[in-house]
Amino acid sequence: MVSQQKSKASSQTAGKEIDALLKRLHSGCRFILFEDTVNNKHDISNALRNAAQPDEVHSELGRALAHSYIESLDDDLGERILLALCCGEDIESNNSSSNGNHLTGKANYGSAANAFFSYLAEYVLAGNNNGDVYDASSNQDKLQQICMKWLQWCVRCEELIFPTDGSFNNNGGGRSVLLACLKHYSSICFGKSLAGGCDKVYRSLTCSTSRKYWIRSIATALGSAITLTEEWSEGASVLFEEFHPLFEACIHQARGEVPLHDLAAHNEESRLILNESLRICEMNLHTNRSLSRFAMIMIEYLAVSLVSYLDQLVCTSTNPHESVVVLELSYEWLRGLTDLIQTAAAKDLDEDSTKSLITAIDAIVATILPQLSSSICSFIVAFELTSIYATIASSINSLELYSTFTTLKSAEAMRLGTIALSLESDREINAVCELLLSIFSCVSEEKTLVAKDVSFVGGILYALGCVFSSRPNCTNKALMLKRVGETLVKISPTVIDSSVSSLRGGESCERLHLIDFLSEMKSESPSSTTKYQQLVEVISGSISDVDETNLHSWRRRPLALEDQCSGLLVGLSFLHISALSPGLTDHGYKHTLEFLSSFLGCYPRAASRVLPSVLDTVRMSSQSSPLPQILSNSINFIASKPIVSDSHGAHLAWIYLSPLTSDGVPSATRASIIRILPQMCLDNKKLFRRIRDVIGKSIVSTDPIVRIAATATLSDMAKLDLLRDIEGIVSWIQGRLNDEESTVTYFALSTLRYLVQNEELDFDLVVRVLEKRLKIDLSAVGDFLGWDELALESLIELLGEGGLEEENEDESQDDDDEEEGGPEPTAKTVKAVSLLIELALKINFDDQYDFSTQSRILSKIYQSLSNYSALILGLDPESIRTCADNATSIPKDLIEDWERYLELKSIVQGGINLVTRMQDDEKDGLPEDFSNNLVAMIQLLLRFEEETFGSFVFQKGSSSTKGKNEGAHQHRVSKYVISALPDTCAIKSIYESDESVSEHVAAYFYALGVEDNNGHIPGTSALLAEMTECISYFAPLSDPPSYAMQVFSIINAMGAVFRSIQSADENDREKLFKTAVDQLEEWATEFSEYGYIALSALALAADDSPQFYSGISRVQDTILEGCDMFETEDVKLLCLCMVAARLSQTTDSRVVELLDSVEKSTELHSGQSCFGGHLGLAIFVQSVANKIRTYGSDPSDEWCREQARRCICILVKALDNCTLSENDSILELASCIALGKSSDSFTLPSELTVKDGAAQKLNGVIIALSHCFHALAGVSTDLLKSVVTVILELPWGAGKGFATHSTYKTLIDVGVYSMDDISEAIDSTMTCVQGFDGDCIELLDPLFSLVSLCRLSSGKVKEELELVNETVTRILSTSSRMSSKGKAMAAFTCCASIGELPGVTSFVPNISLSVKKDQVTNVVGMLEGTLLNGEVECTHASALALGVLCSMRNASQTTQQHRHEKKSDRTNVDVNSIIQGKGGTIMEFVLQQVAKAHSDILAQHSGAKHASKQVCILFKALEVVSLPGSFSRVIETALYSSAVDDTELTDSSLRILFSQTESGRRRIGFDGRGFFELSTRLAKLATEDLIKLVGEKGAQQMMMAMPNLLFQLPTSTGEEVAKCLWDICRDLSNYQMVMTGFFNSIKTILSSSGKESRGKSKLSTSPALLRALQNFVANGLFDEFCKVATTQSSKIDEVSSSSYATSISAFLECINLISTSATTTDIRGLQSDVSCDNVFVMASCASFSSKLTRRVETWIARQDARENSSNLRLLLLSSLALAPQCRNEIEMKESVTNLFDIMLVAGIDNTLCMELIAAKIAYWWDSGNIKEMAAAAHPILRVSTMSSFLISSNLCFEVQSFQTKQICGIFDLLVTDLPVKLALLCQTWKISDDISNRATRLCKDATGKKKACLERIIQLLDGGGERMK
Repeated sequence: MVSQQKSKASSQTAGKEIDALLKRLHSGCRFILFEDTVNNKHDISNALRNAAQPDEVHSELGRALAHSYIESLDDDLGERILLALCCGEDIESNNSSSNGNHLTGKANYGSAANAFFSYLAEYVLAGNNNGDVYDASSNQDKLQQICMKWLQWCVRCEELIFPTDGSFNNNGGGRSVLLACLKHYSSICFGKSLAGGCDKVYRSLTCSTSRKYWIRSIATALGSAITLTEEWSEGASVLFEEFHPLFEACIHQARGEVPLHDLAAHNEESRLILNESLRICEMNLHTNRSLSRFAMIMIEYLAVSLVSYLDQLVCTSTNPHESVVVLELSYEWLRGLTDLIQTAAAKDLDEDSTKSLITAIDAIVATILPQLSSSICSFIVAFELTSIYATIASSINSLELYSTFTTLKSAEAMRLGTIALSLESDREINAVCELLLSIFSCVSEEKTLVAKDVSFVGGILYALGCVFSSRPNCTNKALMLKRVGETLVKISPTVIDSSVSSLRGGESCERLHLIDFLSEMKSESPSSTTKYQQLVEVISGSISDVDETNLHSWRRRPLALEDQCSGLLVGLSFLHISALSPGLTDHGYKHTLEFLSSFLGCYPRAASRVLPSVLDTVRMSSQSSPLPQILSNSINFIASKPIVSDSHGAHLAWIYLSPLTSDGVPSATRASIIRILPQMCLDNKKLFRRIRDVIGKSIVSTDPIVRIAATATLSDMAKLDLLRDIEGIVSWIQGRLNDEESTVTYFALSTLRYLVQNEELDFDLVVRVLEKRLKIDLSAVGDFLGWDELALESLIELLGEGGLEEENEDESQDDDDEEEGGPEPTAKTVKAVSLLIELALKINFDDQYDFSTQSRILSKIYQSLSNYSALILGLDPESIRTCADNATSIPKDLIEDWERYLELKSIVQGGINLVTRMQDDEKDGLPEDFSNNLVAMIQLLLRFEEETFGSFVFQKGSSSTKGKNEGAHQHRVSKYVISALPDTCAIKSIYESDESVSEHVAAYFYALGVEDNNGHIPGTSALLAEMTECISYFAPLSDPPSYAMQVFSIINAMGAVFRSIQSADENDREKLFKTAVDQLEEWATEFSEYGYIALSALALAADDSPQFYSGISRVQDTILEGCDMFETEDVKLLCLCMVAARLSQTTDSRVVELLDSVEKSTELHSGQSCFGGHLGLAIFVQSVANKIRTYGSDPSDEWCREQARRCICILVKALDNCTLSENDSILELASCIALGKSSDSFTLPSELTVKDGAAQKLNGVIIALSHCFHALAGVSTDLLKSVVTVILELPWGAGKGFATHSTYKTLIDVGVYSMDDISEAIDSTMTCVQGFDGDCIELLDPLFSLVSLCRLSSGKVKEELELVNETVTRILSTSSRMSSKGKAMAAFTCCASIGELPGVTSFVPNISLSVKKDQVTNVVGMLEGTLLNGEVECTHASALALGVLCSMRNASQTTQQHRHEKKSDRTNVDVNSIIQGKGGTIMEFVLQQVAKAHSDILAQHSGAKHASKQVCILFKALEVVSLPGSFSRVIETALYSSAVDDTELTDSSLRILFSQTESGRRRIGFDGRGFFELSTRLAKLATEDLIKLVGEKGAQQMMMAMPNLLFQLPTSTGEEVAKCLWDICRDLSNYQMVMTGFFNSIKTILSSSGKESRGKSKLSTSPALLRALQNFVANGLFDEFCKVATTQSSKIDEVSSSSYATSISAFLECINLISTSATTTDIRGLQSDVSCDNVFVMASCASFSSKLTRRVETWIARQDARENSSNLRLLLLSSLALAPQCRNEIEMKESVTNLFDIMLVAGIDNTLCMELIAAKIAYWWDSGNIKEMAAAAHPILRVSTMSSFLISSNLCFEVQSFQTKQICGIFDLLVTDLPVKLALLCQTWKISDDISNRATRLCKDATGKKKACLERIIQLLDGGGERMK
């Protein structure tokens, strides 16, 4: 209380004192006047400069005011003092009236103000320096209060002097007070002062003159503070921390925040503080060493600040004037800074000071110089940078410790190198080179240690040295650069001691750069060389941007000039590194030349800069071992199109190469150069005359090697049609025709040949010249046999260039009487043909030549003859046809024509015989061109024969099968045989004899389904009425075979009912179906539960017509809702499975529930028979399998397969439950089936026994499982074989005979078994039958198996069938002691000998094609006899069997001829029995040779390999003709032949097969159905079996042949084949070209539907098939395709990446075709939800629609990369795939904004939003969309990471072989470059504020690199503001 009272009293006292003092101040006492500033009211700084010091009175008055204020520290009193000083007496008296004298007298208020603020400053400074005089705690508070108030006064003074209303106060001290306030406050801002806030004052002042005075005051105060802190060790750092905020506030104020009218003032203030800072540093550097530390800190700071200041260029990018202002200030800044660095470098600096200096130099070199140097091209500025380069270089040379501190950044070398390449002045280039040498020469010393790979630095320096070596004024620097560069390339990285590395302060924050990324890839791991080369290829692909896909429209824009220089420097660096690094020379040099070729292909003007480097590598390599490789590659590169196409490059290349063609050069080198001249001329035809002169000199050289090279070059130029003015050239050729070197003659004749080809010379004229020059006669064949082989070969080639006479139109019009006809061959052509034929005949039968020479000459003859048409060869179709038909009496006038035909035939025979002789003599092989030319010759003649003879060129085979129609694929049993079967009346009589017997009822049901002989179907009502009478007598049968046939009697009858409904009028069908359902429901509820079976069977038999939907749904509901109404579990489970089969057609979710129920029920009957459930599962599997096969485009295929596998798995488990084995292998097999994958890890049981009491159940399981074999084969043939093996291990009597039919039929159909396997099985089974006792019941099992095998065999089985007949007869006899069950089974066996048993061996009662009438009669008689033997069970079985036989009468149910009959005996196929040629024709001979070689292959003897080669030749020759379909058997046996593992034979067989399926093949008298059937069978093979057969290449051929195949197949078959082919593609996911071929074929089908082919035949597909294919591609296969592509794209292949770019592109093209087609197809695949399984494909296909692009990018952006780290790689690749998918600027802006919004919700650190934005911006930036944008060449881009050189069309596929870490490295580069590009684009798009706002909000929660990226974005968007803290 006392203290408060004292304080109050003190304040009152001070207030009174101040009042008094202010009164004295206003009293009018005189002051020492300042100069009159009334007329210069705004010139405050001049007023202060001219102000006089106040006299002692007024000083005392001011000090007294200050003292009183200090004592009181009352804010109100302080405000009164300030008001009084600033505004004078008017404020105190509130009187605005005063006279002029009064105003003039008070104009010197500033005197008192100066003393007032001076006293306060002295007080504050005294308090800081003399803390022991004052009470420390109270004094500090007082001082802090004074300083804080004073800070406010600085702003308050300006407010009082310059009111906001614009008025000006003339009273008081006015501006003098403001100046005094600022001046004295600046004096207390340094030296650990409590004042501080110099930046706050600057920010608060509104007048530019006030701010400039404040800057000067601060600068003065800082200079004084530096002097006062002479002995203070930390003074420099403290002063810097107190000063630099003002510098930041002034220089780095965001330009976006500066009003437009203040920009000029702001620029002046920036220049002022910069000059003041430079002045202070310069002054400081001239003092002693202890004071230079502040200057060192400021130098480092000024360099870093200049880097930030240049960021303002982003904001000014749309305002060129402001950009120039920024650049001019930057240039002044850099000039002053470099002067400071030079001064400082000359001093003796400590370690810290040196480090600061090095940091400044690095900032200048790496960031500042690249921007300022490039700004000269971008803006209208002219900077003299040469002196700056020299100054920096001099400074570096002065620093002895530079090598210790330099970071050796490759980026610096790259940027300086780019600067040098973009300069034109030699003076500037020398300066930059000197700077480079100063930086990096210190590292070239041997003792220098480097911590990382510096080879790229060396490569850059060496490349620059080579480029500038051609400039005379730069030669010295160039040599030094090369020397230093070579040393650096060879330096290996060394692990540096920690004490040394600790000095590298800047290395931890080193900028990421493409060159650093390359260095890391090059030296990271042993496999990095491969990765390094792949990265080089990525960069090469980015520059050339050759897009082989159509996934998007993105294309790279041309590079800016500086970027071109950078790209060139990168390529040259690669070149020298690979040449100087032994580990990279083998492959790297070649790849680098390819890189440079790609670069020069885009920017050919750079060729002149590439050549010096290439020539230097040649020079360097001459001293090392890999000279031949580098020399050859380099010479080829020098002569390549990228170099030669540029005029200057061509000039340089010629200057280098032409001396190497002169005399005195080694022959080999000279010849090598001459041989590359044609390619140079082709690339630049302006070189022709120079090349012609070189050839002219060389062709007469005395050196034979040179003459050969020159003549060969002339021949090549003639071939390329490059020769002009050939008159002189012809004379050269004539002079070489008689050359002593035969090779010269060879090429001379070749030159003439090409000149004739190109119509430069006339053929007849050339021949006449040759006859004269060479003195030859074409009719004297003997003269030519003595020629040198080479010359003869060349002459033969020339003789193949003849032709027809040129028709004279005028003459032809006048000669009306002449016979009509085409032009005739020229006279010399006729002679040439005759000579060629005679030569061929002579050489064929003459031993003058060895085998090699003979084959070469004949090959040339074949080639020449095949060049001619049949007319020129002398073949007339009419004449040959007449002679062939009358071979014994040839008309005289046709003898000549026939002899010519026979001669040509003899020539062909000689060629084939030569091939045969090769295999007989075991020669190494014929030349490849021999085979090709022979094939061309044969094809020419075969085409002629086909046109001449038509279909009569073929004759049917010689065996007994030749009378069959090979095209027929559906065979019916003769009516004669069918008549022996029991008819319906007979069966009805049996039923009526005892209606209560269930078997009789079943037999009658079979009979009711039989149609009459006219195909009449009974009416629905009649059928139902007949069935109603007997349905109640159905009762369950205990024996599984009987039960199965009973059930299928109902199914068969319901099929007949539905057929009767379908045959009715369309309007009545729905009503009839409803009536049938009503009737069957009545059966179920009133008579028997078997009515439910009938209901289920009717629903399953009905098709998908809408009129039946309601009835089917009613049946399903009845069964599902009435489960409690069933009397037996078997019937219930059977009905549930049948309903599930019906529901599966619509992929109903209830199917799974029903199968669950069935599985549980069957498991509960573990020891009991549950045959109804097992049979129902088989019915379900069969139905699902048919659905998959028939409706292959349904997207639910995989679901259907899964359910089918599950059912099979249940049955296999049931099989295991019935047996005893030593392990769980059967259960493991069931697990593999459930997964759909075979495994070699489990071992099948070697012996199985049947559990006690499980025999009956086992029989049912085997029957049910056998029905699933066909579906299981579609899953895996290995799994099928495993299940069969398990069943075969069961003992006889266990029922395994029931599976025999399905086993062998299925395995034969899929190509696993052949007829040989059936023959072996028959022999072994027959032995078992004979070994059993006649009354043993187990005998019936092998007996049934034997019957099944006999009916499958295509061989003679008469003996076996007789054994069966005898055994069955004995069992059924009354004397037999066989049990009743055995006799019943014997009755069924009798029936099986006629056909298939429904429910047991098949689902329909089929009759065997090979059965005879007497066999049928015998069986029927035997069964009818058993009806009277008195044994009940046998009688019932016989009745049921007779019913089954009756059902076989249906004409529609006769068995289709099995496919295996055509391919059955693949080891015993006689070609002559299948097809022959017309007698005496070449076709006959060719087919005979095919037969012979084919038999050799099948015989598997030692000559099979040569025979396969011969077959390949013959097959290729036959491709051009249309063959009968029966020839497919020959092709099939060749494919399946295992004699030799010959892929060539496989390829040849597939080629001829698919050639016969081509559209437009003309066949008369025969068809080619066999080829389509074989192609279809191959397509349906399991993938693993197909690959074993044809390999991956063959699978690709199948995909290519798909269009022709589907164009000519029925709709259902075509759809099935397409589905099977897709399954092959899916399973061969490692071979993407197979899948690409599939989609390309689909594209062909979709695009060419309705179009006309070359043959004017429409390549049309049925509308139904077209719709099915569209639906299949758009929806059915999408999920599988995505899964395959995603899986393969996520793999990391060290050798090569399995890229799916082409596959995805082809798929997208198909989708686009579907979307634009007239057919409406929902593309549900691309419209489905995005997931990890499909994101990669959907991202790649995002160009389909903008909506898809947005959906995919939103999904990727929302994924948590940390939570789903396993998907990080997939998300990154998907981001790269999505990035190019942007169509226009609006979409791009919306995308960027959307992604920022997502980050605000989902977060930034855990998502890949920033990476996705970086990728999209990078692609947009480098696209052609901004080619007109000035920002594309912005100076700030010169300090990027060069990430643009990674951007290519298919980057997402090109980096798939990279590790995830390396892909992340690419994204790091993109993210580093993001801020600048995004800011420049936002400026253009005018969304800077929106993005800045979002980035600011995100920055609060961001961390690490992403936070730094956001901060940089904000800084650039805000106009290059202050650096973020």
